Amino acid sequence: MLAKLLALDKEGAAGDTGAMLFSHDVSRDGAFPRDAVEAVTHPEPFPFYRSLREERPLFFDTRLGLWVASSHAAVSAALAHPALRVRPPDEPVPPALQGRAAGEVFAQLLRMTDGAFHADHKPDVERVARRWTLTDVARAAEDAARDLRPRLPANAFIAALPVQAMARLLGVPAGEREATCRWAAQFAQGIAPGADAQAVALADAAAAALMDQGRARGLSAVQAANRIAFMQQAFDAGSGLLGHVALQLAQDPRQASAADASREAMRALVREVERWASPIQNTRRFAAEPLTLLGQPIEAGQAVLLVLASANRDETFNTQPDRFDVHRESGRSMGFGAGPHACPGAAIAIEIVASCADWLRAAGQFDHYFGRCTGFRPLPNARIPVFSH
Repeated sequence: MLAKLLALDKEGAAGDTGAMLFSHDVSRDGAFPRDAVEAVTHPEPFPFYRSLREERPLFFDTRLGLWVASSHAAVSAALAHPALRVRPPDEPVPPALQGRAAGEVFAQLLRMTDGAFHADHKPDVERVARRWTLTDVARAAEDAARDLRPRLPANAFIAALPVQAMARLLGVPAGEREATCRWAAQFAQGIAPGADAQAVALADAAAAALMDQGRARGLSAVQAANRIAFMQQAFDAGSGLLGHVALQLAQDPRQASAADASREAMRALVREVERWASPIQNTRRFAAEPLTLLGQPIEAGQAVLLVLASANRDETFNTQPDRFDVHRESGRSMGFGAGPHACPGAAIAIEIVASCADWLRAAGQFDHYFGRCTGFRPLPNARIPVFSH
């Protein structure tokens, strides 16, 4: 696992996939991105998102071949609409995963299912998330930071920290932790759209190992699959949030000093970073039947790209949304979803990042560690900073 993470730091992308960094000097290139997917890695996507909200809050993008929802009204309506599902209706499992161990796990992930199966099993996942106190989460994050910081450079650190913290919360023994996190990474990379045959094969082996691990702990198949999901989902969302918090703390020393005053102050900063920077920029929904959304007819099978980052900057959702304000009253975010698929781990993600940032700064391990932001990892949904060292 360590070798893979070091490879990520050198390449600026996941070493297992061989993807190359789509890099920008963030001080140049003022042109709008061509579309909402390219915007994820653009130096300044938010002016583009504003133009979408004001001019085309819900429209069919012929370049992408799907609908794009950018206003809060359009995004929230899509998240609540019962005919818009998390997977294409005729493709509950991606073709590359069908008939494979990774596909069997994918089919049982609550974030990838709707209907009765989702409704029946989500309460169990929510109960698991509620059993951890903020003290538990903070201890896990600090222990992970203490372990990883001395041996990983910045980019590898932000990728490893969230899943290492989750592994600790899940009770993975120290002797199994490295392998468990490696398997979780391989599973996440192998189920991603466009994964090559080697990545899918590694995901199969990882899924089998992780399911065996879950069953050995007395979990049912669904419980074991969603135990994997706790770690898998920490990768992009957790590393993106940690990376953006590192950027914010480095860019504003006065704000950083204020956040150092207490854990609650750091949490407030992390929550505002999550809203303002939106590490998870978008998600997708698929029409299971013909429907009308904000007056627009959407055909069965068509996809809708929900630009969560744009909805977070909508003035009808947040007052003065382009202003970064840790003291914002009633600040709201779409970054953890809403409706049936709202993420039950939002408070956990915030606490992992706040605790890690607190530990790094208190231990004198923050300054000069992250370096300059040189761009963002080449991902279609998550905006994860890449640092120069």
